[in-house]
Amino acid sequence: FLAATLTLGACGGGGGGGGSGGPPPSSGLSDSSDPRVARLGKLLERADTLRMSGLHARWSLSATGGETIEDTFPLTVSCTGARCVAADGIATTVRDLLDPSANIDPDTFEEPDLGTRGGFYTVMTSGDIEPETLPDLSVSVSPTVTGYGFWGDHGYAALALSRGTITAEIDGTSFSGDFSMVQAYVAGDAAGSNPSGTGSATWTGIAEASPADTNERLMGTARVTIADLSRPRVGVVIEVPGHAIGAPGWADMGLANGRFTSGTAGRDYLGGAFHGPGHEEAWGVFDTADHVGVFGARRME
Repeated sequence: FLAATLTLGACGGGGGGGGSGGPPPSSGLSDSSDPRVARLGKLLERADTLRMSGLHARWSLSATGGETIEDTFPLTVSCTGARCVAADGIATTVRDLLDPSANIDPDTFEEPDLGTRGGFYTVMTSGDIEPETLPDLSVSVSPTVTGYGFWGDHGYAALALSRGTITAEIDGTSFSGDFSMVQAYVAGDAAGSNPSGTGSATWTGIAEASPADTNERLMGTARVTIADLSRPRVGVVIEVPGHAIGAPGWADMGLANGRFTSGTAGRDYLGGAFHGPGHEEAWGVFDTADHVGVFGARRME
């Protein structure tokens, strides 16, 4: 199910190559001649970095006769280079995003809505994933996934919101109910080095976020700063009207090989990197007890 959720987010972003389980031709995305989509395809083909938030899932199950089970959990995801592995051992890579294996129902896959926002190309799409039974468990989920993606020259970000039904058999009792999950990721070509020079530098851009417990899309802005390029420390500010998103550690992060990070996933985490040969862009994810999201920003002249 993790892979299914991630790949629909990638399909929503206009991924490159389309494997056997990719978006149907009628989506007009995988085979689109739109220059915005072509740019994204080339970006993902050369991407060497993938970073993901944790997965925040919730479900409520009821049995015939009245017993109810409700639970929430954040699932830790760790990434190295272009590969990420969840705590349950399921792995995904940038190449997986280019060759999706999710079984997406072509009758429900909506035509992608391409646009622009804050200097980035954007896309929104939605579709149902065929019911899937989790390995070694008597649990089946049937989610609808909506993806909100955006990209520049050196990075792509997506927020995936899943909602649907879940059935389970526990100790011989059948349960059914509702399921939801929030997850986010970024991919691109990381600079691999720190911005250098004298004076300060600022990157401005946009953010996509969701409360970890409501599956609601929130649109915001992002600002990345380095006050002194000769001794670089990174500050990131995410602003979403009506929501307080951030942690004290985000204001002063160490920088190594163009990457910065602070906090613990599911509590106060933010991780990102500068992208492009001239550090033209900054991309990252955040994952707190209250919000999950992504950001991208371009360097100001």
